[in-house]
Amino acid sequence: MKKVFFLLVILMILLIAAPVFGSEREDFFSQEGKKFWSLGLNIGTSFATPLLIVNLNGTISPLPYCFFEFGAEFGTITGMAGEQVEIRDVQYFSSYIYARANLYLPFGDRVFDSFGKAKEGGGWYLGLGLGLMNAEYAFVQSVTERTVATVETPTFDGASGFYFGRGHILFKAGYGARTTMDMKNLIGINHRFLMGIAYRIY
Repeated sequence: MKKVFFLLVILMILLIAAPVFGSEREDFFSQEGKKFWSLGLNIGTSFATPLLIVNLNGTISPLPYCFFEFGAEFGTITGMAGEQVEIRDVQYFSSYIYARANLYLPFGDRVFDSFGKAKEGGGWYLGLGLGLMNAEYAFVQSVTERTVATVETPTFDGASGFYFGRGHILFKAGYGARTTMDMKNLIGINHRFLMGIAYRIY
């Protein structure tokens, strides 16, 4: 718990110190090019269970160099329960909601097209947050009989990645990790890799 608290404090310090990355000639609160408001769709995998993940998310950015991300993920297809343990005859579905505070460092300078409209580029992000995982396992016993078990788990959530491109449509590649909040009974870290697109509002 102390380590997680320490990481959250470090992230908050980075967010507060972010203005040092900006131009001294610009007013910090008006640096629209350093903000990130978006809607995104991503597809990925956790390399275990779930093997297939669909992610929907939105970001709001009240201040430059940071944004808050709110999202939902839906997972399916069972994979490996360990290095050499394959899950068979089990149907799986999960839903995961999360909220995350992110440090955001854009690439390069703001560029304007021939009409004078700003064309924002991509950037790098690093975030920490909280989530709630709801997983359902259906154990198939016969053609007409199955047993369903539901597990609800609060989690710590962390992620980092990049947005590439220029303009409103950006390509995203990111890595995320989550683990249970119960420090005495850790069930391990669930890794996930996501790729997709984001529509940058501004």
